[in-house]
Amino acid sequence: MKSSGTPFYRFARCLLSIFSFLFYPCKLINPEQANLKKPFILICNHQSMMDPVLLGVKFPQYEIHFIGKREITKFLPLKWIVERLHMIAVSRHMSDLAAMRAAGAVLKSGEVLGIFPEGRRSCGSPMEQMESGVSLLALRHKTPLLPVYITSRPRPFHRVSMVIAPPILVDSLARDGIDKSASDQLSEQIKQVYRDLESKNIKKTSCA
Repeated sequence: MKSSGTPFYRFARCLLSIFSFLFYPCKLINPEQANLKKPFILICNHQSMMDPVLLGVKFPQYEIHFIGKREITKFLPLKWIVERLHMIAVSRHMSDLAAMRAAGAVLKSGEVLGIFPEGRRSCGSPMEQMESGVSLLALRHKTPLLPVYITSRPRPFHRVSMVIAPPILVDSLARDGIDKSASDQLSEQIKQVYRDLESKNIKKTSCA
């Protein structure tokens, strides 16, 4: 699949592709599900700092604008890098209105937004605890969600599998009104997708 993105994004992805191939091998399952028209929101369970790297490498046809914790930008050299990789810095729990507006602008411009709905690295069953921001964004912008499930915590020289599920469409929910009830319904739908993904895969999410 053809790479896309700004020169710096392409350069970084090239370097990280080599790095991940050598140290963090990853197998993509159901890659045909990733042929989705932009804009959409890519969601994934979160166990490691390598998660966004693997997603960026394994989805070369898209330029993903990840939402990441604001603490990363306190180190100026790292801030320079992540800004050029289009990271949107957000305060914990996605209560940052400026970040939410920036995320909405990404979708309005027809790009791909990357979110870890759990809001933090977690172990055990995925998405049992998740922030409401992703559901609100999807409903407000009538944007499909593409669920990705990383079956185990990425570790050096241990192959992990990355499973892509069918997109979650939100048009019918959004048509009935965007309120807490609709947001809760979508959040529960996301949780159920990840329960099914976990039950169908032998390797369970783990910090071990």
